[in-house]
Amino acid sequence: PLLESFGNAKTVRNDNSSRFGKFVEIFLEDGLICGAITSQYLLEKSRVVFQAKTERNYHIFYEMLAGLPSQQRQRYCLQGAETYYYLNQGGNCEIPGKDDAEDFRRLLNTMEVLNFSVDEQNSIFRILSSVLHLGNVYFEKYETDCQEVAMVVSATEIRTVAELLQVSPEGLQKAITFKVTETQREKIFTPLTVESAVDARDAIAKTLYSLLFGWLTDRINKLVYPRQEALSIAILDIYGFEDLNFNSFEQLCINYANEYLQFFFNRIVFQEEQEEYIREQIEWKEIPFSDNLPCIDLISQKPYGILRILDDQSCFPQATDHTFLQKCHYHHGTNPLYTKPKMPLPEFTIKHYAGKVTYQVHKFLDKNYDQVRQDVLDLFLSSRTKVVANLFFGHAQVMARQRSIIRRSSTRTRRYKAPTVAARFQQSLLELVDKMERCNPFFVRCLKPNNKKEPGLFEADVVRTQLRYSGILETIRIRKEGFPVRIPFLVFIDRCLGAAGWALPSQQGETTELVGVLGAASESHPCSQLFLKEQLYQALESKRARAHHLAALTLQRYARTFFIKRRFRSLRRKIVLLQTRARGYLARQRYRRMRRTLIKFRSLVHIYVNRRRYLKVSRASGHIPVLRRQELTRREVVDVTHLEIPAELMGLLEAAAGERVPHLPSLPAPCSLPHGRAVASRCAAAAREVNAGCVVLVPPPALQPDPQLTLPLDINDYPMAKYVRGHFQEPAFGMLTAPLKAPLTRLDEELCHEALSLFKLILRFMGDPGLGGLQETLFGNYIVQKGLSVPGLRDELLAQAANQVWRNTNVNNEERGWLLLAACLSAFPPSAAFDKYLLKFVSDYAFAGYKPVCQRKLMHAMARSQLGAAAARTFPPSLLEWTANRQQASMALDLHCFNGAGSAVLGHGTGEACAHPQCLAVGRGLAEGWRGWSVAMKAGAQWAELAGHDYVLDLVSDLE
Repeated sequence: PLLESFGNAKTVRNDNSSRFGKFVEIFLEDGLICGAITSQYLLEKSRVVFQAKTERNYHIFYEMLAGLPSQQRQRYCLQGAETYYYLNQGGNCEIPGKDDAEDFRRLLNTMEVLNFSVDEQNSIFRILSSVLHLGNVYFEKYETDCQEVAMVVSATEIRTVAELLQVSPEGLQKAITFKVTETQREKIFTPLTVESAVDARDAIAKTLYSLLFGWLTDRINKLVYPRQEALSIAILDIYGFEDLNFNSFEQLCINYANEYLQFFFNRIVFQEEQEEYIREQIEWKEIPFSDNLPCIDLISQKPYGILRILDDQSCFPQATDHTFLQKCHYHHGTNPLYTKPKMPLPEFTIKHYAGKVTYQVHKFLDKNYDQVRQDVLDLFLSSRTKVVANLFFGHAQVMARQRSIIRRSSTRTRRYKAPTVAARFQQSLLELVDKMERCNPFFVRCLKPNNKKEPGLFEADVVRTQLRYSGILETIRIRKEGFPVRIPFLVFIDRCLGAAGWALPSQQGETTELVGVLGAASESHPCSQLFLKEQLYQALESKRARAHHLAALTLQRYARTFFIKRRFRSLRRKIVLLQTRARGYLARQRYRRMRRTLIKFRSLVHIYVNRRRYLKVSRASGHIPVLRRQELTRREVVDVTHLEIPAELMGLLEAAAGERVPHLPSLPAPCSLPHGRAVASRCAAAAREVNAGCVVLVPPPALQPDPQLTLPLDINDYPMAKYVRGHFQEPAFGMLTAPLKAPLTRLDEELCHEALSLFKLILRFMGDPGLGGLQETLFGNYIVQKGLSVPGLRDELLAQAANQVWRNTNVNNEERGWLLLAACLSAFPPSAAFDKYLLKFVSDYAFAGYKPVCQRKLMHAMARSQLGAAAARTFPPSLLEWTANRQQASMALDLHCFNGAGSAVLGHGTGEACAHPQCLAVGRGLAEGWRGWSVAMKAGAQWAELAGHDYVLDLVSDLE
C-alpha cells in the first residue's frame, strides 16, 4: 500500500497505473520468506507538476487531503484538492469506486507496521503539503534594467512552504527567482524570467517528491533486508508500452525499456530455442520473428543513438530542444525506423515493436539534466526538519561519490559532468537485464481487453494487436512446431527398456518418428537428449502408467489370495470351537431370560386388565376426578360449547370417550355416521391398548447441545406489530371471545370458510372444559391436520393461535393456546415471511416453559429451510410429542444398530433430531450423510422402514 500510494496514479488508460518500475527480490529459506529487496526505476517526476486531461497526480496527495484529521489539515494549511494547481490540471479529482479516505487509513496502518515514528509521518506529510503549496506559487513579470524578470505574487505560499520545510523564506524565494553562478571570487545572482522561475519552482517540487520516494524505498529495504544469502524469486513489475496524446521524455525511456525487455524475451524464447535445436542436430525450419535490435540501436547505440545525442546536447550550455531535434534528423533521417514530421514541428516518430509513437521534444533537455542546483541543495541542507535535511544530505553524498569516481578515473583534471537521467536509466536497465540473465525467467503478459477502462467489454482487434506485437503468436507457433519435451537418453532408455517401461505406439507414423530419432542418436553425433512432441510423450506415459497399473493389480491379487486363505483356515478352527461353547451358554441364558420375562409379562397383564376394568367402571358412572374437573373448568373464559364441530371429529371424540358426548354440537358429514363411529370406536380402543404406558419419564442421555441454534442477529427488527400492520386485514391483535367474521390474514376466497371454521375449533380447544386426555389430543391433532393438508392455512392457523394468547386474562386458557401453538410448530413451520416475526413474539411473550420449546422448534425449521430441506410433517404429532409439549420436556428414542450397539437419540419436539438418519450416522462416526441409509422401527413382529429424508416421529404417529 505504501509504494502504491506514492508511485501509482490515474492515467488515460488505467485508474491505478504504476508510474515507476520495480524489481522485487523475495528471498526464501527452508520454503519461508526471509527477506526482500525492492529496486525502483525511473519514477515519473513530471507527473508531480503536470497531468494531462482526465488524469490525476499520485494517489498520496488525494488520500492525504481526504483522510487527514481537520486539526492536521489546519496545521499544514491544506484545503480541497481542486484548489491546488498540481492537482486540478486533469479535471476531476476523484476516481469512481476508490475511497481515498479509507486508503489513507490503510496507509497509516502500513506505516505503523513498518515502524515509521509519529515524527517521521508528520515530516512526510509536511513535505507533501509543501509540494502542493509550491504549485500555488505564482509569478508576474516586471521590467528592470530593460529586462523582464519574475516576481513572486503569492508571498503567503512562500512563507507556508518555508514554515513546513523549516527553511528561510528569503532563501526559498531567491532559489526560485534567481540563478546563482559561482566564480572563484563571488556568487553572481541572475534574475530569472517568469518561465524560468516556473521551471525552478517545478524542479524543487519534483526533487522533493523523488527524494522522498527513494527514501521510503530504502526504509522498506532496510526493514525487510535478508540477514544472510539465500535463494530468491525476483518479480519485475514495470510500466507497459505507452502511446499517449502527448509523449515526452518519460515515454521515450519507458518504451526503450519495453524494447529492451522484448529483445530479451525474443532471445530467450526464439533464439536460444532454435539454437538448441541446431546444436542437437534436429531437422528444424527456423521460424522468422520480429527482431527489434535495430530499434534499440536507434535509441541507445553509441555514438549517435537518440539518447546519446540527448546526453551530448545536455553538456552544452547553449543547446536547446531544437538543436537536439536537428541532430536527430541529421543522423537518423534515412533510418526506416525513424520518421521526420512533414511539417516543421518539434517532434519525431519511432517505429517500435508495438507500433509507431510520436514524441514531442519540448523540455527534453531539462528533464534529462534534472540536477539539483548547489544553492537549492545548501538551502535544504540547513532545514531544521530532520527528514528534509537527511534527504538532501544523502543526495549530496551521492553527488560527491560520483565526482570522486570521475576524478579518479581521469588522468587529467577536467570539469565534473553529472550523469544525466538517460545515462542513469540505461545503466539501471543494463543491470536489471544482467540480473534477469542470471535467473530462470518466466514471462507474464498482461493484455487489455479494451482501451475504454470498461468491464465486460472485449475488443478483439485490441487484443489481437497486443498478441501480435508482444510475440505471443510466435511463441505459440514455435511451441506447436517444436519439441517441448526433452528427456536425456539414459533416462529414456531406462524407462523404455525396463520391466514396466514404455511400449512403442501402435500408429505407424508415431513409431517411425520415434525410431528415426533413436536411430539418429546411435550415430556419432554430439546429441545428449531426446526431443519429443507433446502428443507422443503423453501416449508413451499413458502406456507406461497402464503397465504399472496392471503389474500392481497382479501383485495385489496374489498377495490378497494368500492372506485370505490363511485367515480363513485360522478362523474356521476358532469358530468351530467357539460355536460349541456359545451354543450351550446361549441355551442356558435363553431359558433363564424366558422364565423372567414370562413372570414380568404375567404381572403386567394383570395390572393392565385391572386398570382397564377400573377405567371402564369410572366412565360408565360418568365420574371425573374432582381435581381434574376443576382444572378443566378453570380454563373456560366464555361458553364455547355451543360452537359446532365437524361430524368426523365428533365421531372420533365419542369413540375416545366410549359414549356420545351430549354437549358437543356437530356439523353434518357426507359419510354414514353409525358405521364410521363404530370403526372409530374400534380404532380408538385398539390405540388405547397399544399406546397404554408407552411414554415413560427417563433421565436424558449425555448429548452435547447444538451450538449453532442461536437467535438471528436482526430478530429485533421483526416485532409482531409490524407483521400485523403489513399482513392482517385489520390492524388489530389480541384475544377474541367470539368467532371471526373474516380471516385475520389475507387469504384466497376458497380458504376463507376453512379459516373461520378453524378459529371455532381453536376456541373450543382452548376453552371447552369437557376436553381432556385422549379427546384433547385427538381434538388438537385434528386442528394440526388442517394445517398439514392445506398449506395455505398454516400462517393463518399460527396467527390465530398467537392472537388468542396475546393479552389473555385467563392463565389456564392461555396455556392451552401455547400448547396448541407448540403442537402446530411440531408439525409444520411458518412461511419465510412470518417465521422471524413469530420467533420474536415467542421470545418476548411465551408462557412459562413454552419459550425454549417454541424457540427451538422455530429455529430448527428456519435452519432446515435455509438448507432447502422439506419442513412440513406428514402426520400430526404423536402421543410422545404431546406429552413432551405438555411437560415442556425433551424426547428420547432408543436406537439400536444391527451390530448390537445401542444408544439414545435426543429430540426437542420438532422431530429433526430423530428425523434424518444423517444425525444417527454422524453419531456413529459416518460422515457421508443420510444417502444410502435408512431407519427402521420395530413394533412387535412388524418392521417399518423410512427413507433418509423422512421423519421418524411421522412413523410413530402413523403406527399410533
